[in-house]
Amino acid sequence: MTFNWTFPKKQNEVEILNKGDIVRDDNTNPEFIEICKIFSYRREHEQEGEKAFIKKYMQNPENPFTPILSKSGEVLAYRYDNTNSRSDSNILWACHIDTVHSTKPDQIFQDVYIDSFGTAFVDEQQDCLGADDGTGVWLLLEMIKANCFGTYIFFRGEEQGCIGSSQLAEEQEDYFKSFTHIISLDRKGTDEVITNQRNDVCCSDKFADDFAKLLGMGFKKSDKGVYTDSAEFTHLIPECTNLGVGYINQHSSRETQDLNFLVKLRDKLISIDWANVKLSVERKPEPKMTYGGGLGSYYGGMYSGSYLDEDWDTPDDLYNYEDFAYMSESAIQEYVSKLTSKEIARLLKFMAEDIQYMNEGSI
Repeated sequence: MTFNWTFPKKQNEVEILNKGDIVRDDNTNPEFIEICKIFSYRREHEQEGEKAFIKKYMQNPENPFTPILSKSGEVLAYRYDNTNSRSDSNILWACHIDTVHSTKPDQIFQDVYIDSFGTAFVDEQQDCLGADDGTGVWLLLEMIKANCFGTYIFFRGEEQGCIGSSQLAEEQEDYFKSFTHIISLDRKGTDEVITNQRNDVCCSDKFADDFAKLLGMGFKKSDKGVYTDSAEFTHLIPECTNLGVGYINQHSSRETQDLNFLVKLRDKLISIDWANVKLSVERKPEPKMTYGGGLGSYYGGMYSGSYLDEDWDTPDDLYNYEDFAYMSESAIQEYVSKLTSKEIARLLKFMAEDIQYMNEGSI
């Protein structure tokens, strides 16, 4: 796909919410503008942009979203339930509110551009477009508007290590065990139904094949997933996946969203009678693997428990390989010399997974 990176002329801009501008041609699809209003919020976790977005979209009196609280009273997600009818499949549709914006925590809005090909993007001075996962947010809102069957959850803190989903998976196990499927709308590209996350199976090939066939549009199963909220529920929910929604180059100023594809995907999703579709349930939830300790701190709960189930005898009782940056080479050598070959292999594997996650983002 070729993108036109020529910025539209400013006289065609539309001011939104008093701050962010959507800059586009006069004949731009009005739905594209509505989508980009979401992208105009700089939604860094717990910062002003996210707060403003939540007030506008999640706390609007016209939208009965229910805040889901932690045991300590923190809002970890927002939920909308549309499961009044009976169904063999109990589907949890998932996205996340936050983005990787970080450089201007007090700035709420950013300008968003739409080129003549229907591609949304921002200028190079911004951290990212925020289609990861503003796109998923828009899709869930559209499915709710269309009265599609299912439960819809908007997680917080995914970009900080799946804070909301990991804590809810721990604190509300019985609730999430009631679902047969969790489908995250948070994958780059336009054709993948993810079967593997964190190097482990998250859904069955049968479900992925059936789901891809149901959607059409060139979708196919893929084992190339990395990590998003649905991965936190593989020990509770049988089929956990992530679906490509049309953004690329996430976590960077070069992030773009294919708006034409997005609208087509929305049309497909709302055309399906989810209350009566029989989705495959082949995979059995398995106990959550505990890789953890300090390595898990990067993911904010991705790994739980002690990394090697014992304290590592180091000068500062270091559990996190990131602390190697503050150790001398001789200290690292002494540290590693006390590990078995299996432990070293595991450490290298987790380091490689972290690098992949940071390079590719929530995909």
